[in-house]
Amino acid sequence: MSNDGRLPVNNLQHKVLAPQHHDLQTSLLALAERYFQTQVAGQAAGTIDAKQRDLACFLTFYTQLYGHDDRREWYKAVTEAFLRALARGQVPRPSKRGAPKPQRLSQSTIARTYATVRHFARWIHKHVAAFPLGCPTDGVKAPEEEEPKWKGLSRLEQLRLLTAAQTLRVRKGRGTDQGLRDHALVATLLGTGLRISELLAIDVAQYNQRGFVQVLRKGGHVQKFLPIQKQHREVLDEWLAQRGDAPGPLFTTRSGQRLDRTQAFVILRRIARQANAHLPPEQHLQVSPHVLRHTLLRKVANEKGLHYAMELSGHRSDRYIWRYVKPDEQSLAEAIDELD
Repeated sequence: MSNDGRLPVNNLQHKVLAPQHHDLQTSLLALAERYFQTQVAGQAAGTIDAKQRDLACFLTFYTQLYGHDDRREWYKAVTEAFLRALARGQVPRPSKRGAPKPQRLSQSTIARTYATVRHFARWIHKHVAAFPLGCPTDGVKAPEEEEPKWKGLSRLEQLRLLTAAQTLRVRKGRGTDQGLRDHALVATLLGTGLRISELLAIDVAQYNQRGFVQVLRKGGHVQKFLPIQKQHREVLDEWLAQRGDAPGPLFTTRSGQRLDRTQAFVILRRIARQANAHLPPEQHLQVSPHVLRHTLLRKVANEKGLHYAMELSGHRSDRYIWRYVKPDEQSLAEAIDELD
């Protein structure tokens, strides 16, 4: 993946053909480069990576269809054919591991892929040059998104996870500085609802003892202030006292480098294994940064209101907030039973 958000050209991982010519007004590959530089660069790394794979998937379909990448033959029928092929698992899609290959995609991935392609088409139509017969995504029915499922932890499960992190702080053989850092990482995720990419991008100077300032959120907008829950803030303060006040990343490796996503996932898996060590498989915690995000946003929505959860989530519209706060079947049944 290109660090500045550009779509790789002639990259075997993405299997996208290089432009047959260099007309920046007609070559979809050239336009994709420009689109990522002007519209996507600066967003969270995970967002950039997902959009690169989304658009590479469409460009692969288009170049295989025509043998060229001239945008002037992109019509509504092409977009509809792409969506049908995508739903059938017939379009090679770049993956993080191995070569691109056709694969069945989840409904949410199909919906997101189309959203990326639609935004790209509308950007070309409005800001580059109009398509001959109108924007090729206009009038195309967007794929339905699957019913949102809440993925979070109960209060007891949160306690199990946090006590497991505390246990690993003092377990021999690991160095208490790293155990404290790992505990603080989990506590901060639970206490802010941040996405992992958002949290790992934060520097220590952005912390002001109550929360974080000037936080870069998904989509590229900056949130002026994001609080962290008091009980979790105390763990973070412990880590920062151990870390010292040297400038740089909030969460660092032993060598002082910024902790990355892979390392963060390893930490969460290690803590989850500790939490699950003495329990049967059916009671094991399934932990990820997104599970911790769901957990806090549901709690805030239930106790303080949806508008608070909306602000904390970093979403600019209420389109996606429902998936975090939607009641599960048991909660819904209990709410109905409690009515007078």
